[in-house]
Amino acid sequence: MENIINQLFEIEKKATEQGLDIFERNLRRAFHELEEMGYKIVNPLGTNYDERDASLEANILNAGSTKITKVLKPVIYKLDHESLKLVQKGVVIVE
Repeated sequence: MENIINQLFEIEKKATEQGLDIFERNLRRAFHELEEMGYKIVNPLGTNYDERDASLEANILNAGSTKITKVLKPVIYKLDHESLKLVQKGVVIVE
């Protein structure tokens, strides 16, 4: 399921970059269905990186940088017996 989520995330990212709003409704619906199945997908773009955050793997381009400027893979959690379990670490670029 992580591969499907990653592909949908990549499609959404490319559509946004190209200004293709025509897919927004369909993508929102697909992400909603994933949430109904117990998945929580987190896009940390634009947030500050904290090296103590175990849910992220970061490529830091400049020493002292803290802003997440690019997300290669989102953080994926799965609801497991009423608690969220980390399924995939997010892969980010920090500049």
